Amino acid sequence: MDRLAIVRAERRRQAAEELEAERGRANALRDEIARLVVELEGPRFDDETFAGLAPEDVDLIRSALQGDPAIEGTDAEWLDSDEPWQDEETERAEVEAEIVRLEQEIAVSNRRQQAFERYLAALGE
Repeated sequence: MDRLAIVRAERRRQAAEELEAERGRANALRDEIARLVVELEGPRFDDETFAGLAPEDVDLIRSALQGDPAIEGTDAEWLDSDEPWQDEETERAEVEAEIVRLEQEIAVSNRRQQAFERYLAALGE
């Protein structure tokens, strides 16, 4: 029984699992950034794009992309919310801060991925 081969194989397996998990985490962080950017910039972008479309097309597209509750048959629960309204500037600043935080998390994730990749390379075949 070659104990070093067993250790090498097990460490390779563990490191490969961690690397894949870290890649998945980074992808999830990127997806969240994309969602937040669309939340921030989507309405302005849509307004510019919708300017050249027929109103019936705009209604159809807006309901599909923005989840219009009237068309989906759901009620607007947020109207009954006790949560205080934030002004748009404060809300935008909070979302921008969250994007920065997520970008920092991606940088940490990239560093971890690089470390696992180097570790795997050091293990050899």
